[in-house]
Amino acid sequence: MNISESGLNLIKEFETCKLDAYMPTPDDVPTIGWGHTGADVVMGLRWTQEQADAALAHDIHRFEKAVTDAVTAELTQHEFDACVSLAFNIGTGAFGKSTLVK
Repeated sequence: MNISESGLNLIKEFETCKLDAYMPTPDDVPTIGWGHTGADVVMGLRWTQEQADAALAHDIHRFEKAVTDAVTAELTQHEFDACVSLAFNIGTGAFGKSTLVK
């Protein structure tokens, strides 16, 4: 199953797109766009909105997979979207260990 357009919009409602790399907290890692992190993100990096949207479209697959791998119950599209949004927010490891999954 893949996240729907409504699911992506849900994530965007909770996240803020920042086109300049930033540190969410002093001991965090550089972040850009809709919450993208990785070796390609360094302080001083600036993206276009198109780059941020493309990174989200790419990154979301990891969270879809985390939900598919962790949840054994059959989900509706809305439930799947909500689970992907949660995994995106708390991380794949935390999602897999969450009481929601249990």
